[in-house]
Amino acid sequence: MTRILLQPKGLEFDADAGETISDAAARHGIRLPISCRNGVCELCEGYLTKGSVSAGASRQTIEAAGNTTILLCRCWALEDCEIEIANVYGPGELPLKNVVCQIEGVEPILAHVYRVALRLPAGKAPEFFAGQYLALHLPDKEGPCFYSIASAPGSTILELHIQADPHLASANEVITYLQNNNTVKASLPHGRACLAKVPDHDVILLAAGTGFAQMKSIIEYLLASEFEHQIHLYWGVRQPQDMYLKEFTEAWSARTGHFHFTSLIADIDNVQGLEHHEQMAEAVLAHGHDLARSLVFVAGSPRLVFSALDLLEQAGLPESHFFSDVMEYAERP
Repeated sequence: MTRILLQPKGLEFDADAGETISDAAARHGIRLPISCRNGVCELCEGYLTKGSVSAGASRQTIEAAGNTTILLCRCWALEDCEIEIANVYGPGELPLKNVVCQIEGVEPILAHVYRVALRLPAGKAPEFFAGQYLALHLPDKEGPCFYSIASAPGSTILELHIQADPHLASANEVITYLQNNNTVKASLPHGRACLAKVPDHDVILLAAGTGFAQMKSIIEYLLASEFEHQIHLYWGVRQPQDMYLKEFTEAWSARTGHFHFTSLIADIDNVQGLEHHEQMAEAVLAHGHDLARSLVFVAGSPRLVFSALDLLEQAGLPESHFFSDVMEYAERP
């Protein structure tokens, strides 16, 4: 077994004897620029800066020297190697793409929430992982508007859940634009709180309000993947009528015995104190989950996210098993 380091991303992985470098990278969830896998397209060309490999059908030995180029799909590492190659994506990474989507529908549901359907352009659609989000780029707005993708990966129709209460001026501008135009510019995917592959753990999902959209993507992905572990969704809203797509939770429960749903009715986004935010984490603790063998995803306000992190970590959840996009941009309140 040899150790491979890909620069400039700093991605390291092991390669077994008789395994090409490209196959070893794929086994570790690393995506290389590659097409033919037989050395014809030369997309996987990189610079060997350290170590030595055997290359091609003749298994010629090539050692690092200056600007030595190799094709990763036709090379086997003879020792630990360092290789420079661009356009590489590590586990959980996908290339960001800009697209123009057809606006298929803008449907009001409940509690001032709209379900938006966007059709991706024909051809090779951008990939995304379950739980990621996109950015809408409207011509008259200074910055992008970010929304979770409620669809499972592989869909050509992207579903968004946009809450446009009367006092939310920016959200209402987005809805007005989508209702009065045929297309919209978008970029995707964004976000690291996602599932790049089917996990070997129970999955616990905490959603406040339209945070349900992110969880819907994850749940539908897991159910379509014949996931065998337990899925627990805790959905918190302020009033019963704010649970705008409860029929989905009922359908999932009817479909499988390992999906479980808990509804929480409370003012979970009240900024006065932590008691309402802690209620969601306390509901998880009351269930008696094996937190050491669970992954937890949380979508909500920073106060909700950090209070859940603190309580669940104290109860035995490894920090590496806690995921929320809030932690990428928000400081602890």
